[in-house]
Amino acid sequence: MNVKDLFQEEVEPGLQNWINKFESPVDMLNSLEELFSDVKGQKILGKVEDKVSIEGPVFIGPGSVVHSGAVIRGPVFIGSNVSVRPLCHLRKNAYIGSNCVVGKGAHIKNSLCLNGSKIQSDTFVGDSVLGAGVRIGSGAVLANRKFNQTRVRIMDLKGRTQLTAREFLGSVLGDYVRIGANAVLSPGTIIGPFTWVGSGVILQGTYEGDLYIGLKQELDIRKKSRRKLRSGEGEYEEV
Repeated sequence: MNVKDLFQEEVEPGLQNWINKFESPVDMLNSLEELFSDVKGQKILGKVEDKVSIEGPVFIGPGSVVHSGAVIRGPVFIGSNVSVRPLCHLRKNAYIGSNCVVGKGAHIKNSLCLNGSKIQSDTFVGDSVLGAGVRIGSGAVLANRKFNQTRVRIMDLKGRTQLTAREFLGSVLGDYVRIGANAVLSPGTIIGPFTWVGSGVILQGTYEGDLYIGLKQELDIRKKSRRKLRSGEGEYEEV
């Protein structure tokens, strides 16, 4: 899938013009540093609470709030009206568009998150592109590196693979994709717009838009005897 198939929601003109230069979302990631060329020093137009650690060039737009305990290592761009919740870690080349939410303890590096994306608590988003209005459920992982540390392959909708030049490559999610809690997306996963992925799913490959992808599990339900177990008192339970 190309960029026009994945990202159709309009964003700010300057960012839109940059996106329109590309056909491949991998090429977007390869050129991501271009988005930070105007981020010089630290310009903070929003609110930064106490006990936030900021280093390097960082832009924080008006109406945005960075909550206590967050760590930001620039270059990082945070648009307008963004909520960066406590204990987040935003690393080099994290671009967070306007009206996004970065949940408590989320970790984002070298990624483009377009307007209105919501990355819930305790997630990892690395070397990825998130379209407008994407939702990432709590505990989900967008893995960005293979175990054997070789270059990542991507797949087209016909199952044909292409070897990229990237050792670090996460996921590309089209506009309004939703990823359920504790899902894991393997390196190089591409998902078309408006597709929903259920909780706990593990994905690898490329999936078209307007799908629901979920797990069917078989439950083991049987009778058991009642037994009161020790609940313990204080810090340690004594036998």
